[in-house]
Amino acid sequence: MIARPWTDDLPKCKNTCVASYFSRLGGGNTNTTDDYLCFYCQTEDNFSLYGVFEPHNGLDAARFIMQRMAAEILFPPPSANTDEEIRERLRNAFISVEKAYAENYDGMIAERTSLQYQLRTLNDTQITQNNNILARLKEIDVHLSGGAAVVIALVHANKLFVAHVGDTRALLCRTDDNAVLRVVQLTVDHSLNNEDELLRLQQLGLDVNKLRNAQYLGNQTGTRCLGNYLVKGVYKAFPTISAAVTEPVIAAPEIHGPIVLDESCRFLVLVSAGVYKRIQEAKGSYEQTNKQLAQIIVENFRKETDFRMVSQSVLEEIEQEFVSYCVKNNLTPKPNTHMSLLIRNFNFLPTNEDENIPHQTVTRNASVRFNPIVQSKSNTLLNEIDSEIYSSGTTNEIETNDSNIDTNRSIESTSDIYPTGRQFDRDRKIKGYVDFSCYFENVAKARKNGTLPDFIK
Repeated sequence: MIARPWTDDLPKCKNTCVASYFSRLGGGNTNTTDDYLCFYCQTEDNFSLYGVFEPHNGLDAARFIMQRMAAEILFPPPSANTDEEIRERLRNAFISVEKAYAENYDGMIAERTSLQYQLRTLNDTQITQNNNILARLKEIDVHLSGGAAVVIALVHANKLFVAHVGDTRALLCRTDDNAVLRVVQLTVDHSLNNEDELLRLQQLGLDVNKLRNAQYLGNQTGTRCLGNYLVKGVYKAFPTISAAVTEPVIAAPEIHGPIVLDESCRFLVLVSAGVYKRIQEAKGSYEQTNKQLAQIIVENFRKETDFRMVSQSVLEEIEQEFVSYCVKNNLTPKPNTHMSLLIRNFNFLPTNEDENIPHQTVTRNASVRFNPIVQSKSNTLLNEIDSEIYSSGTTNEIETNDSNIDTNRSIESTSDIYPTGRQFDRDRKIKGYVDFSCYFENVAKARKNGTLPDFIK
C-alpha cells in the first residue's frame, strides 16, 4: 500500500475543488488516493498555491515530483516578496525538483551503468544466457522514464503567477467590458506543435522538418517535463534526438505573471492534457477546446449544489461523452489515461470564507446569458485582455425557468457572471466583439477553388 502524500495535510483553499483519477476505459479506479495528483493550499501569510501533475510512464515519479514541488515552494514559508522574487522562487523550485529527482534515482542510474558495462563484456551467446540482466535493465528503464508535466499557480496580494512545463494548461476565465465571459489560456503547450519550441530544438542541431512529422521526442510527446532521466541523461540513445548538442527535453519552466486579479476574474482552471484532449477527440474541435471546457464548468456550477463536487461532475461528463464517442466509432483509446482538474473560484460564486459552512451553494438565476470567447496568449504577460478572438461571438442564453429578463429596462443584473451591481443602460453602446475574419477567409478560398455558392456575392 502506498503511503498517503504529506500534501494531503496542507491547509486547503476552501474556494477550490479538484478531481483526479484514471479513465475508466483504462481499467483504473476512480477517485482513489493513489491517483490524486494535485494540491491546493493556503498559508498563514495569505499565499495560495495550486498544482496539477500529469504522470508520464507510471505514477511513482509524478508523486515524488508533486510532494517535492510543494516543499520547495512553501519551505521556508514565503514572505512579502517582490514580483520578480516570486517568479524566481517558482523558477528555482522547478530546478531544485529536477535535481532532487536525479539524486533520488542515483542508485538506480549507477546500477544501470554497471549492467550495461557487464553486457559489453559478453558475446551474443552469453547475453542470451543472461536474460536476468536484460530484464533488470528493462525494469530500471521503466522507472527512469517516469516523469510529469506540471502546472503551478501561486496567488498573493491579488496577483496570479503561473509556471509550467509540458502540456498541462492554466485557463483564466474573466468577464470583459461587455460582461462577456472570456477564456484566456495562460500557458503554451510545450509540444512539437509549438513553433518556439521547434526553434529551440533547431538551435540544438535537430532537423525541425523531421520533428514536425514526429509524434515523439525520444520517448515522450512533450518538449519539456520534470523527471524522465532516459530522455535527458541518455538522450543520445534515441536516433531522432541524438544529434542534439545538449539535452533537448528540458525542465526549465515558463513563468507567466503577475496577472492582476480584479473583479472581472471569475475562476481559474488547471487541467491535465488528458482532459482537454478527450474534449478535442469527442467534439472534433481543437481551436474551441478551452471554450467548450469552460462551458461545461459553468453548466456544472449551475446544476451542482455542492461546490466541492463540481470538478468531479465535469470530469464525469467529459468521460461519458468520450466513452459514447469511442463506442460509436468503434475506437480503442489509450489505456490508463490520467485526468486531473482543479477549479479555483474567484468571483463566479459567493466566496466561502466560513469554515463552518459545509459547502458552497450554487445560486441559480432566472435567466443568464453566457458567451465565452476563446483567447490564446503565448509568452506575454496578461495584464489585460485585447480584442482578438477565435469564436464567432454568437450570444447563447441559458434558461433555468420560464422567467425572462428584459434587458431594455434599467435593472440590476442577477447573473453570477456579471459584476455585482452593474446597471443596464438602454442608451449605452457596446464595443463589437464578433470576428468575421474566419468567414471571409473561407469565402476567399471557396471563390479561388470555384466552389463558392451562388447566393454569396
